[in-house]
Amino acid sequence: MTEIMIKQDYIDYFKNTIKGAGKERELLKAYLNEQIDKLEQLTATISQKNFWEIFPEILGVDARLALLVELLLFDDFTNTEIIQMIENDYKSYFKELCGYDLKTKTKPSMIFTII
Repeated sequence: MTEIMIKQDYIDYFKNTIKGAGKERELLKAYLNEQIDKLEQLTATISQKNFWEIFPEILGVDARLALLVELLLFDDFTNTEIIQMIENDYKSYFKELCGYDLKTKTKPSMIFTII
């Protein structure tokens, strides 16, 4: 597992992962760049006053990026299908990652509050 210590390492991880995906994945590269731009905007505006509004959006971007990397492995999905799956599933990503069934009520945690 790659240890992420700074923001640039985090961004580079995703860019390097998608770099080898080939020309047919250009739409996904554009989607990645949109998410990175959104992350840049969110992290530039987060403060003590708006933390509770911004942090769930940051978690949403993180979940989208993680799903993008996971779904890149499946050649049988089109770019559009991958983006649709990401947008449908990102809010439950951390819930499933933590081993919860989608129907299971989670304990109160910021990690499950995703926008």
